[in-house]
Amino acid sequence: MKIGLLVTRDSFKDDIIGLTNAALKKGNEVIIFLMDDGTRHSQDSDIVALKDKEGVTMSLCDHSAKLRGITEDMIPKGVAAGSQYQNSIMNQDADRVVLI
Repeated sequence: MKIGLLVTRDSFKDDIIGLTNAALKKGNEVIIFLMDDGTRHSQDSDIVALKDKEGVTMSLCDHSAKLRGITEDMIPKGVAAGSQYQNSIMNQDADRVVLI
């Protein structure tokens, strides 16, 4: 099963990490998409480290990031800077999507 995490807030760090780890432990894949204030998590090393786990992909809305002062050079390697297209792909590919 693929679980999508649509992260729109810059809070709930422990929930994002906990949900991701719980899903992986059960053999699921996790797709994380950061948008709106959630793009601020791209500057948190604990959240960004999730992308290095097998079965996790992470992307963000570059427009949302720019509006919050996150420039292209601040986006960590391995986090795809994209658009709402990545959000739509996550919603298409995920069996379940959780809004955080």
